[in-house]
Amino acid sequence: MKIVALSDLHGQLPQIEEVAPIYCICGDVIPLNIQMNDKKSRKWLREEFIPWTDSLPCSHVVLIAGNHDFVFFRMDIDDIREIFKGSKVEYLENDGIELEGLKIFGTPWCHQFGRWAFMAEDEDLEDIYTDIPENVDILLTHDAPYGTSDVLFQNFGWNVGEHIGCAPLRDAIIEKKPKIVLHGHLHSTNHDRERLAESDVYNVSLLDERYELIYEPLILDLDECS
Repeated sequence: MKIVALSDLHGQLPQIEEVAPIYCICGDVIPLNIQMNDKKSRKWLREEFIPWTDSLPCSHVVLIAGNHDFVFFRMDIDDIREIFKGSKVEYLENDGIELEGLKIFGTPWCHQFGRWAFMAEDEDLEDIYTDIPENVDILLTHDAPYGTSDVLFQNFGWNVGEHIGCAPLRDAIIEKKPKIVLHGHLHSTNHDRERLAESDVYNVSLLDERYELIYEPLILDLDECS
């Protein structure tokens, strides 16, 4: 079975033709110019995002939020799921679901920098990540685990030339042993498979640091995964 994974759309909704039972989206979907406006964000979700996800050649779209998705951060989880009721979207917020025989868990939470959505200090993240169950098939995170696909390639002000991922997330992955970890958040890091303990880790952001659409969605054949 195949899955398709992508992240960090920031309002861009590309045409994707790969047929797969499940598409996974790892956050930062809301357009940058309306990310602080909840009313416009909800309207965009209903009128743009949901029609796009429903057009994708899949049965399920598993979605988590990212640090730019303030509308999800401010809304009650039941109200979020009401928006997606009747669509292909399964929204996860530090919880899990089983689809097509796969156990999937998703968390939007990232380590703290600035005043963005779904961010917490390391000691709080340690508690948050205890909700990740052991041995899930696919773990969707917005943040990158420290030491894995977390060194930026493009030379921007936030590129410090070293690992900038999330240490509590790294520790949780090592402990909980998900088979596959899909993340975004850091746009221009390595998009090839990396290995963290017993887990395969992939950055699936579609945009680079200039917010230009340069990467392709990840098409992953699960039968070929270790």
